[in-house]
Amino acid sequence: MRVTLDLFRATDGRLEGTVHGPGATGGTFASLLDLLRVLEGLDLSRRETRTADDEPAPDTEGTDDRPPGG
Repeated sequence: MRVTLDLFRATDGRLEGTVHGPGATGGTFASLLDLLRVLEGLDLSRRETRTADDEPAPDTEGTDDRPPGG
């Protein structure tokens, strides 16, 4: 699942913003507690089809094909 957050800091220091979930799910929040409520309300039962852009980059660390000491 991909969830996108638009975060803003209000003049009084609170976090405000919008949550964009799969499809049309999500909502706005005006405090951390509101954010938790919005996240809790997301439908996690849906399984979205992933695209190549969604895939994390492969871990290439330690995949050097050179022989040791070479």
